[in-house]
Amino acid sequence: MAPNAHRGLFLVAACFNWIAGLPLFVATKPAAALLGLEVTNATAALFVQLIGGLIVIFGGAYAMIARDPVRYRAYIPLGLILKTYVVVIVYGWWLIGAIPWPMPALAAGDIVFAVLFWRYYVATRPSANGIPAGSTS
Repeated sequence: MAPNAHRGLFLVAACFNWIAGLPLFVATKPAAALLGLEVTNATAALFVQLIGGLIVIFGGAYAMIARDPVRYRAYIPLGLILKTYVVVIVYGWWLIGAIPWPMPALAAGDIVFAVLFWRYYVATRPSANGIPAGSTS
């Protein structure tokens, strides 16, 4: 990965999360409806808002990684796990016909980010001498 490319990757991931999560948090019913989800009671709205808030918080973590990837390196596997989890759950529900296409379409972005996070994480793993793999130093 080119020097400082991580900044772009993780800033785009942060924006993706903020754009996906903020509407679920602040405009719960209309945002959920756009994704083909029905919010029929207060409990459903509560859980959609909780998920929206968590998505926004993870966006903040991606912004922190963009700013200082060494200090916040431990957040990368968490993001990778979360993105993979979202894909598995959303596509599972879609494949059994329980949800319409908008959610899997949005989750396709998570597939891309999961792959890119993994590539970055592996390419920058510290070596025995403390110099990240792939570094020219």
